[in-house]
This record gives sequence, C-alpha cells and structure tokens, in this order.
Amino acid sequence: MNARRAVAIVRHSFYPFELNVKREAEALRDAGYDVHVICLRGPGEAARQSIEGVEVYRLPVNHRRGKILRYLWEYNAFFLLASSKLARLHRKHRFAAVQVNTMPDYLVFAAWYPKRTGARVVMHLHEPIPELFQTMFPDRWYTSFFVYMATRVEQAAIRFADRALTVTEQMRDNYVRRGADASKFTVVVNVPDDRHFARSRWEHLRARVEATKAEERARGVFRVLTHGAIEERYGFDTIVRAIAHARQRVPGIQFRFMGAGEYLDDVMELARELGVSDRVHHLGFVPFEQMVEEILLADVCVVAVKASPYSVLVHTNKMYEYMALGRPVIASRLDSVAAYAPSDALIYFEPGNDADLADRLCWAAEHPHDLARMMERADQAYDALRWERERQSYLSEYRELP
Repeated sequence: MNARRAVAIVRHSFYPFELNVKREAEALRDAGYDVHVICLRGPGEAARQSIEGVEVYRLPVNHRRGKILRYLWEYNAFFLLASSKLARLHRKHRFAAVQVNTMPDYLVFAAWYPKRTGARVVMHLHEPIPELFQTMFPDRWYTSFFVYMATRVEQAAIRFADRALTVTEQMRDNYVRRGADASKFTVVVNVPDDRHFARSRWEHLRARVEATKAEERARGVFRVLTHGAIEERYGFDTIVRAIAHARQRVPGIQFRFMGAGEYLDDVMELARELGVSDRVHHLGFVPFEQMVEEILLADVCVVAVKASPYSVLVHTNKMYEYMALGRPVIASRLDSVAAYAPSDALIYFEPGNDADLADRLCWAAEHPHDLARMMERADQAYDALRWERERQSYLSEYRELP
C-alpha cells in the first residue's frame, strides 16, 4: 500500500475503550487505510501497541476529573505531546489525512505540520465547547469571557481544518450561525458500531436473561436502567426522584446505573433522603458484556438529560445503544433528540420534570403490550441510522485522498 494512504487519528481519550474512536479507526482500516491512533495512556497500558490492525501510540498523559485548572493542564500537555508525536510519525508515514476528534477544539492545530506538507485535516467536533462550558459553569465570574474565547478558538479551528464532521444537524447549524463555512461539514450521527451492539452477537445471553426476567416478573420487579458519566446535567437526580414518585404505583420498581462521576455521592444521598436507597443500585464500572446484559435485562432505559444550551444540540450515545439492543427508551424531549427519533418510537418526558418521568415509568410498567409495539417502531427509526449507513457518510471524507 502506498504510504500516502496512511491516516492518523488524534483523540484525548483512551483506545480501544472509547468505542467511537474504535468504530472510526476500524472503518478506515476496513476501507484499506493504514490507521495510526494517538491517544492517552492509562495505568498499565503499553506506550505502543497494535490492536486488530490499528497502530496505537499512547502518550504519558492520564485523564483525571478535577477543577478547571486540572483540565487545562491536561489538555495542554496532551496538545504539546500529540503535536510532537504526530510530526514524527508524519515524517515516517506521510499521512494522507489527519483526523482530530475534539475536545478541546484547539487540538486540531496539532496537525499543523502534516497540513503544511499536504495532508488533509479532518476535524471531528463531538462537543459544542462554548455551550458545554456554559452548562457546567453557569454562574462563574469568568464564564462569559471563557465562552467568548472558546467561540473564537472554535471558529479558528474550523477554518484551519479542511473538512469538519459533527454529530447532529443542530450542532452543524450552530457552528454555521457563528460563522463557519457550511460546505465544510458532514453530519455523522453518533450511533454505535453494529458489530458491538448487534443483538445476534449477544444471543448466548438470551437464556440467562429470559430466566432472570421470568423470575423477576413473578416477583413484580420492574428494572429502570441508565449508564454513563454520572454528572448533574445528565439528570440522575431526576430519575431518583421519579423512582420515589412511582414506587406506590409500581411497588417493584428498581433503578440500576453504571459508570462514574462527580455527582455520584449526591445521587446516593438523595436516594437516602427520599427513602429509596433499597431501590437505587450503583454498579460502578462493569465489563462490556456485563453492561450489555444489564441493558438486556432492563424493562426500560432512561435518558434524562436536562435542558441546557449544550443538551439541545447533542445526542447521548447510550440512547442509540439501547435502541440497538431492542430496549424501550424514555428520554427528555430535546430538540436534537426529537429531530431524529419520532414520538411513537421513544417515550418523551419534559426535561428535568421528575413527576412527568414518574408518570411515563408507570405507564411503561402498566402497558407492556403497548411498549412492545413502540419498540417495533423504534427498530424502524434506528434502522435508518445504523452505523452501516452512517459509515458511508464518514468514509466519504476520505475517498478523494491521493
């Protein structure tokens, strides 16, 4: 293969554990490219590793949650090391393209040397950073200044890139309203790789799941599930309050959730205050197969993102993971979600309204046959967005490479 058919992906994350990057790297690999990924290095991970045909280079920067200065230090350290590593690799492999997945937006400038020497730069905008910061730090004295600067950096980064990918039409339109060139953008919806979430892959779990469900139905158990980063903006408190409201109508209701985050202690304390500690179960981080089994065991999955300048633009991966695995979804009615999932495919509730969510949970528990019909319509909606379709939009950015 011509060395100019090599492609690099830079991401401030871990590989192969971030499935979005893995999905894209493997799509490029399968399309005939030599793929090199530059990423973070976690404890015990090798600095260099070949994983299923993808060359992985891990930099000595680890991710740790903390205050804003910690994030700035971490992002800047990764930017400097990634810039140097990418330049050295480019001299050896002569990348035809460099893809930089945000955040931060300025990470795209790590590709300055490959761009200067002829490589195409593809910027993959996963998060609208000004809106995210505004949502996370709404009342700080520096918020307005940071949002202003982040917007300027965002637009400069998009101008620097040759092409830009983003995950919803709402995000694309938001960037364009701020001055970006609309012709640069391709929307690739953030759906999971079918190979990891295809129901046929998990057929070996069917007997155990069905046996557990039969036993729990006999006891009146009704499982509510969510997973992912445990942050206030994702509405974990809304779910806990809804569980407290619904327990009279659905005595066997249980809330199970997986993941980690700064809001965990608040969630568990709220459960104690509301007297539902025995119904709220945090499972921590679990192996991937156990996560899938928990999803398959759920009677309903909840995506309770609160309304914010950030949330009206994005999707959460987990919504599509639940749909891929055939589980019914109750979700906050947000503009970006409603634009892609019709109201007969998901059960919508008013964002942040725990009483409304409780009503939807009770309806789901009391109407299993209606829920089954809704899942059929969700399958139809999801079929139009599967990765095997979105993958073609993604790869279109690379088809004209030399």
